[in-house]
Amino acid sequence: MLFHVRHQWWRGLIGGGGSIGAYGLALWAMTKAPVATVAALRETSILFAIIISIVFLKERVSIFRIAAACLIALGALMLKLA
Repeated sequence: MLFHVRHQWWRGLIGGGGSIGAYGLALWAMTKAPVATVAALRETSILFAIIISIVFLKERVSIFRIAAACLIALGALMLKLA
């Protein structure tokens, strides 16, 4: 385990920095828009995960995954139109 940490520490820093950056961005967004809207839109990150899993990881897409992605996208659209 120590060998792995010695040689892969930079990945932890990138992941930690990305996590802090995402949290900071969400906090900033909450000062510009209603908290409920920002919190709901944060969940659209699942759409990006689905796209990454299909395009880059070549995972199979089930009808349930497509339905869930469509529901999330529809919810984001409804927030924009409301």
